Amino acid sequence: MLKFNNGKFKILIFGDIHECEDYKTSPNFKDMQKLMNAALDEYKPDLCVLMGDNCSTGNIGKDPDGFRKMMEAVTAPIRERKIPAAVILGNHEHDHGFEKEVVEICGSTKGLIMRNDAPEEITGSANFKELIYSADGSTPEFCLWFIDSNNCGEDKEVCHYDFVHSDQIKWFEDESAKLKEMNGGKPMPAFIFQHIPVPEEYQLFRKAKLWELPWATRGFRNKSSNFYMLKKGCKGYLGEGPCSPDINNGQFASWKRVGGILAAFFGHDHLNDFSGFVDGIYLAQHKTSGFRVYTDGCHSMVRCVTIDEKNPEAFTDEIKHFKEFGLKCECLGPIFRNLTDRESRNIHIAADILYAAGGIAAAVIGTKLIKSKGGRKNG
Repeated sequence: MLKFNNGKFKILIFGDIHECEDYKTSPNFKDMQKLMNAALDEYKPDLCVLMGDNCSTGNIGKDPDGFRKMMEAVTAPIRERKIPAAVILGNHEHDHGFEKEVVEICGSTKGLIMRNDAPEEITGSANFKELIYSADGSTPEFCLWFIDSNNCGEDKEVCHYDFVHSDQIKWFEDESAKLKEMNGGKPMPAFIFQHIPVPEEYQLFRKAKLWELPWATRGFRNKSSNFYMLKKGCKGYLGEGPCSPDINNGQFASWKRVGGILAAFFGHDHLNDFSGFVDGIYLAQHKTSGFRVYTDGCHSMVRCVTIDEKNPEAFTDEIKHFKEFGLKCECLGPIFRNLTDRESRNIHIAADILYAAGGIAAAVIGTKLIKSKGGRKNG
């Protein structure tokens, strides 16, 4: 049972760790564990949340015990301190079709919380919620929702990353109605945790002016014709266009209808750690907490959110990066170890330009080759 502690409840969030099978000898794993240990010691949370894409799942079919041991190793600093950790599914846990195995293994590992509360026919493999009770354990006062945001759309040309489906939204609304009745007819205050962000994150941005383009970030997919800057009042770092679904299936609108949703936290985008309010709901993007995937130097981070029992709307949110803990990185060389956010972003922009230029060149060369081959054939 989760309970308020002296009127507060602290949640420490870890994003997109992407651990691999060679973790026993990897300096990447060591650096991730340094960050985890430092954050746990500093914040002393009541709950941790792993935001999905936590560990490689490709070998579960032939070695489920190997996956269990990897999850145990990743979460050892948390479990050794006897802090519960909720685990959500990312898109990559869906890649190999072992979602149910991931849920079973994580849910049966001591100290980890993962299950599927929704009926079997509902989309997703890990839709669940946890209640935070008063200090004496008598009254549920706050709800934490953990939603499976699935993987890729059925037709990637139409919608590359999937959205939370209508049956999941209905399940959420039905369960929220029960919580409202339990809470004396008022929506129970709540947070949402899921891997893939909602399209409404783009409402935190404004289109960049021409002279701002060197500092701007290009949108993703159906937003790729625009470059964006954070709006005034938003905080953090926009390093890549949020990879939200191309189709808006109404999940955010559902939160507004239900009421009580104070904030939503997302993973998936390894560079972004921005946050801000959209229609009164706080949207916060969490970059990677590891060193296994594309990232920006030593800026891997954690986020600590503190809920006030008497005034939950006044929750606080603090992010802290690897270097800000005074940690020394072993897995990166001297250049990438010392990059600033902006230097990292400029490198990514240059890589995007080179990639685009290469694609254009390949298309042009390919067209010429096709014409040449066609000429020979016709001749």
